[in-house]
Amino acid sequence: MNTPTIEKLEPLAAPLQGINLIEASAGTGKTYTITTLFIRLILERNLTVDTILVVTFTEAATEELRDRIRRRLRETLTAFEQGKCNDDVLAKLIAQCEDRNDAIFRLTNALRGFDEAAILTI
Repeated sequence: MNTPTIEKLEPLAAPLQGINLIEASAGTGKTYTITTLFIRLILERNLTVDTILVVTFTEAATEELRDRIRRRLRETLTAFEQGKCNDDVLAKLIAQCEDRNDAIFRLTNALRGFDEAAILTI
């Protein structure tokens, strides 16, 4: 049986296929990592919010995660509309983007359909 490797998950370099399990103690950037992966799935894999599954352990964590992902989607959309920002991660996403107008379209649709996002409690 293969033993899983434990390593730091870099949200901009993590593979977007398969399953990513993120577990760590409080204050280590789990929510930030999840929000970045969520946005990358929309931008890089052209997924819609209703096809991405995010699962956490408590109702409170689910609500916080839902709020943070929605907020980060808004921040990302604004950054793409302006074509620049002071956030290093968003600046890298903008620089990697081949078609900013398409990204803006996808981010706008993600925000419009965000109530359909599967962000759930176990």
